[in-house]
Amino acid sequence: MLRSILEQSPAPTAVLDPDGRTCLFANAALRAIGGLAGPDFPERFPAVPAGLLAAARRIGQGQGDRTTDAEGRRWDVQVTPILGVAGTVRALLVTLRDLPPTQAEHDAQLREVSHRVKNTLQLVSSLLTLQALSTREPEIRRAFQSAGGRIGMVTQAHQRTHKALRRSHVDFAEHLRELCAELESGMLGGQEPRRIRVEAEPVDLPVDSVIPLTLIVYELISNALRHAYVEGDPGEVEVTLRHRPDGLRLTVVDRGRGLPPGLDVARATTLGLKVVRAFAGQLKGRVRAEPAEPGTRMILDIPA
Repeated sequence: MLRSILEQSPAPTAVLDPDGRTCLFANAALRAIGGLAGPDFPERFPAVPAGLLAAARRIGQGQGDRTTDAEGRRWDVQVTPILGVAGTVRALLVTLRDLPPTQAEHDAQLREVSHRVKNTLQLVSSLLTLQALSTREPEIRRAFQSAGGRIGMVTQAHQRTHKALRRSHVDFAEHLRELCAELESGMLGGQEPRRIRVEAEPVDLPVDSVIPLTLIVYELISNALRHAYVEGDPGEVEVTLRHRPDGLRLTVVDRGRGLPPGLDVARATTLGLKVVRAFAGQLKGRVRAEPAEPGTRMILDIPA
């Protein structure tokens, strides 16, 4: 009965001989993490210190300690002597509890993962840039450059969400201003006198909404910068983010030549507008276009 109870215990558990070297029984939870019945248990599972076993055997009283295994996992170890009628130690009962990382360790792990993700995204963006430079076809080059730009926006949004660490929300107004400054300097490259003006009310968004909304902003602004004005002419794009009683409204306005006749934003087949519609749907929002007289006003309404 005791063996059956120990076998079903969720805590890794072992029964050792009186000398504390040989594991007579290891339950399923202990076997799952590499602790097996057999000789030299402290050698097989070094997270259990041999000195702790010796102290429990010598004193005849329970002993406990916190240790770390070779993989960095932290354990709370409890050793309980099983005594015979004469007070002699007949066996040692060892139980383990997996300790969660400290907050500092957790934050360090998050920073390491974030750094690797950032490096991976930058590598993908660099590969797309190299591919764009290696082709002579203008359309293909523009496609690779657009893909690289989207990856760059994801990287920037990822960095912003990572800064939140233990917080679950991000001030998107601050992120929006930084994003538009990056677009103005990076996309224009000093070739055209066009500017992006931003007016944004403070708004805390859940971190899982930041990347979709960042990509929507990127597509709407880049479309306006590329298509609203004649090449070489000055121009401006106005971006506003405001609270509404039922949610948020993002508006991107240009003063250019307007949308092509007959273009329906809800059915347009261009990749940029497809991306906008897809991520607007993910945010349960709705995107539409209005004439700005002159120019175009793109509106995204996001429910609270």
